[in-house]
Amino acid sequence: MMINVREFLGENFGIEDAIFLREAIKDSEEAVVLDFEGLDRVPSTFFISLFQDLINERGREAIFNNVSVKNLTNSRDFSRVVMGTTFLN
Repeated sequence: MMINVREFLGENFGIEDAIFLREAIKDSEEAVVLDFEGLDRVPSTFFISLFQDLINERGREAIFNNVSVKNLTNSRDFSRVVMGTTFLN
């Protein structure tokens, strides 16, 4: 499933909007691609709000294997949140 984050949340989304996106990811039975086209840098705190509950429920590996991103200027921040602060690549 492809989710265009800008269309889903709007251009001026906040950290609390991650809850809406999290529910869409949680309800999906297929792999999810989050497309950040047209958005500048996304704060790490957004990713923490988005993935913290999912990581606790399913584990980091499940999220890393089933959720990917494209057109994200700071994809390293996404990886650090999903894989933990020790992620070095």
